[in-house]
Amino acid sequence: MNAETLKRAKEELIQRVKDFYGDNLLSIIFYGRHLQDPGFPEIDVVVVIDKPYDPVKMNRVADFVENIRDPIEEKYGYHVSFELYTREEAENFHSGYLDVVVNYEVAYDKDNYFQNLLRNMLNPKKAMDYVKYISTIEYIPVEEEERDDE
Repeated sequence: MNAETLKRAKEELIQRVKDFYGDNLLSIIFYGRHLQDPGFPEIDVVVVIDKPYDPVKMNRVADFVENIRDPIEEKYGYHVSFELYTREEAENFHSGYLDVVVNYEVAYDKDNYFQNLLRNMLNPKKAMDYVKYISTIEYIPVEEEERDDE
């Protein structure tokens, strides 16, 4: 495994994703250690599609494994670790995004969808719109003048 093999593996992965999802594709984002170390045996990628073509997420994951991940792994020897989200799923905060923010490479991003999503999630004034569903505790906005502690 070297920089040239990694480049070819990623180019083919991108093409397979584009061919498989077509106009439904929103984003392909690479992240993780392979960006710094081409010899690292794993390619991390986030793929976001607009709408679920199958209502069962496991079927969509199985399609990705069969049509994209497995052929790349068999041909190039890299393990492909992937996150596959629909637009609706992507717009709920995922802790994996914290890894993405540290170091990522945009391979495809229709209308800057994913980059805008990350920017909004990291904006303190907008962050709660994305993280309020993480907890089972209901988030209720409180006006400053209504607080009891003053």
